[in-house]
Amino acid sequence: MISVVCVYNNDDILGVTFLASMRKQTAKCELILLDNRGGRFKSAAEALNEGGSRATGDYIMFVHQDICLATDSWLKDVESILNTLPTLGVAGVAGVSENGRNWYERMSFSISGQDNEKSPEHGCVRLPEEVQTLDECVLIVPRSVFDRLRFDESVFDGWDCYGADYCLSAREMGLKVYVVPAPCDHCCSRAHYPIWHFKDLLTYQRRLYRKHKGSYGRIYTWMGTVSCLNLKVRSFICLIGPFYVTLFPYLQVYMKRELAGCHTVVDLGCGSSSPLVSCDVPYSVGVELFEPSLLASRKVGIHSEYVLADVTDIAFKPKSFDAVVAIEVLEHLTKEEGTALLRRMEQWAKKKIMISTPNGFIWQDPYDDNPSQEHQTGWKPRELRELGFKVRGLGGWKQLKGYRGRFKYQPAFLWARVSDLTQPLAYHFPEIAFQLIATKRLDKSQI
Repeated sequence: MISVVCVYNNDDILGVTFLASMRKQTAKCELILLDNRGGRFKSAAEALNEGGSRATGDYIMFVHQDICLATDSWLKDVESILNTLPTLGVAGVAGVSENGRNWYERMSFSISGQDNEKSPEHGCVRLPEEVQTLDECVLIVPRSVFDRLRFDESVFDGWDCYGADYCLSAREMGLKVYVVPAPCDHCCSRAHYPIWHFKDLLTYQRRLYRKHKGSYGRIYTWMGTVSCLNLKVRSFICLIGPFYVTLFPYLQVYMKRELAGCHTVVDLGCGSSSPLVSCDVPYSVGVELFEPSLLASRKVGIHSEYVLADVTDIAFKPKSFDAVVAIEVLEHLTKEEGTALLRRMEQWAKKKIMISTPNGFIWQDPYDDNPSQEHQTGWKPRELRELGFKVRGLGGWKQLKGYRGRFKYQPAFLWARVSDLTQPLAYHFPEIAFQLIATKRLDKSQI
């Protein structure tokens, strides 16, 4: 039997995601919920140690409140897999191997149907894969291991890096860490915020490195590689903070600046984790054709309202929103469909319309079991200017990136900084940029 431990601080998210999927489970389990809405626990380690000490099952599963188990037999299937793993220390659904390769079976990150030859640094789990560390959204520990190894409350007295530390500590005891084929959905929007928003994360990455640097020169975690050089670079970025985006603007910063003063926005093709989450818009409507993505977005409450619809068919009243945005949408339509959509966006908006799209055609397959993810066309800066858009370039120099915007060269962290250095040039000369961001102002008084 699996004992399930979940620490939560939002009962709405808990109810519509994790508990909704738990109610469907066919296997007998023990559920231990720890209410942290009042800040009862100082750290994740403290909370999980308390929950684990109450557990009576053969395995203890520590899980985030925003995880949704994909199948009704999830617990039963996972326990069967765990029973076959030799010298098991910790198992999870997403992790990074000793050579920096990401392995995952989270639906929102899965790439089923993708040819892994095109993306050797990422892999969708079909069989258990041994890794260095796991993402903390799901950690499953044999109770016999938990009796010997508790989460480190002293060093990790916050809410970051406790899982990576536990994995490394288990490995140092001669145990193994695995990603298992157990699909689930993680409804988290954290990735949309810049690195300096996560100063606590950097603090605990430093502690993680200090604790384990004797055994590991480079620690690979789901939130980035931890090494002496990487920590120094991240410390510098955090130090200069918002000044960094003045030199190296990225999509969310540009959108937030352009949407300032817009109180109503419709987000066409919003997906599961729209960057609009960081734009402080009072009222927004998310339109999405792929229902799993719409449900994932709704679970974290990115938009005020949602519409399940094809953006090529939906209609709104004229001038019903301050702004209409379509982020990474046009490339999924034919050129005729995209052009028609731009015309209709202009009818619905009072102040402006905004789109982002790759610079030119970039091949992409229908990953995430979503046929709409396939790219059909590419747009050039000249084409958008002819339609009245002001076009800027984002994402740095196009030649550094390949499939789905991943860096062609390793180590990715180093090439990400090289890409940053090319961003000011790409911004003003979008012809060389990886991504285009284009805005058309409709309210001439705003110009």
